[in-house]
Amino acid sequence: MPNRILREGIVTSERVSALSFPAEVFYRRLMSIVDDYGRYFAKPMALRAACFPMQLDRVKDADIEKWLTETVDNRLLRLYDAEGTTFLEMLDFRQQVRAKKSKYPDPINGEDHPLLRREAPATRAPSTR
Repeated sequence: MPNRILREGIVTSERVSALSFPAEVFYRRLMSIVDDYGRYFAKPMALRAACFPMQLDRVKDADIEKWLTETVDNRLLRLYDAEGTTFLEMLDFRQQVRAKKSKYPDPINGEDHPLLRREAPATRAPSTR
């Protein structure tokens, strides 16, 4: 697992501040498991086991799915499909990269995950009701 430097800007980030408290905890834990390029598997079961190994009885796959959606909606993560698997990439990760190559496929060679193909909340048209 690579070392991480958390910058103080995370506490004043509008995108991070828009997350619910549990989604922010998930996001911060995610920072410790992604590779040097900010990438990891996006399967909820794998994320749950990696991010919450001591709380598997309290955190459910459905929680991870909800927090993934929230972090994608707030433009902190993107999901993409490559090599028959869904991966995530932390946006604006900006870590000092030591590795020559990511452990996970490049999103440029993959396809946007269906979760990204829906409209973001900020761009939805107002309801006509």
